[in-house]
Amino acid sequence: MRLAILFSGQGGQQPEHFAQLRERASPELATRLAEAIPSIWQAGVLTASDLQPNRLAQPLIFAWQMSVWQQLQPHLPRPVCVAGYSLGEMAACCAAGAFPAEAGVALCAERAKLMDACVSGPAGLLAVIGLHLPAVEAIASVCGLVVAIRNGPDHFVLGGAAAGLARAQLLAEDQGAGRVVRLGVTTPSHTPMLAAAADTFALMLKAHRSVRLAFPVLSAIDGRSARTTDDALAALARQICTPLDWERCLGAVQEMQPDVVLEIGPGNALVRMWTEMSDVAVARASDDFRTIEGLINWVEARA
Repeated sequence: MRLAILFSGQGGQQPEHFAQLRERASPELATRLAEAIPSIWQAGVLTASDLQPNRLAQPLIFAWQMSVWQQLQPHLPRPVCVAGYSLGEMAACCAAGAFPAEAGVALCAERAKLMDACVSGPAGLLAVIGLHLPAVEAIASVCGLVVAIRNGPDHFVLGGAAAGLARAQLLAEDQGAGRVVRLGVTTPSHTPMLAAAADTFALMLKAHRSVRLAFPVLSAIDGRSARTTDDALAALARQICTPLDWERCLGAVQEMQPDVVLEIGPGNALVRMWTEMSDVAVARASDDFRTIEGLINWVEARA
């Protein structure tokens, strides 16, 4: 089986993911989470809104993804490639061996802190579906925004100040966009507004020694393949303030000719994007399965 793995970003996290993490996290991961976000990690019950702030969402999502990966890895063939959407690129790099999962929890907490520090007022991201790039770029220009992510030929994400996002939503709806949605993040990720965060994070990542990765990590910026930690971590830092071309990244995954594409969530948005673009591989998300054992059985049946 030729397996490709996609790690999702923020937005799909729910209280049940947190409950699963508390139940299944390794002692090492649990210790690092208790250090990074002590009040939340010790909380018994959380609501969906509790999981939205960057400082909590990023380490929790990363730790949940790595917990799932650690349980799955013994049952998987070596992937032909991995890729991560936004925050998910942290998990992709970690899975490939760029840094230990325990170190990744602390890195995610610092990443979130740096990103939040770049924003002095309300800001975020806006998904615009159903308009082509020239129209979306024109709206972004008028509203003082940046096209932060390209997911497909008519699926884009704009980033910037909240006032500009509100104006852009009205303009996109007036121009016939099929769907316009304010995303549940409060920082304008993948825009030049976060350049200072990217620079500082790059310096933090330099502490990790250069080694050859266990398998290629494809950059969400442009689908370029990294086979060493130096290349993967440089792209990981740069994507904080650089627009993502996820459509191009999925194209690079497709060129690796996988038989199976597995999304390690939360959510299944990446599988939906994949199936809209390609039907050459079976694609499922970890959240499609009620239990980790069911997911393992599905994977082993295709090995």
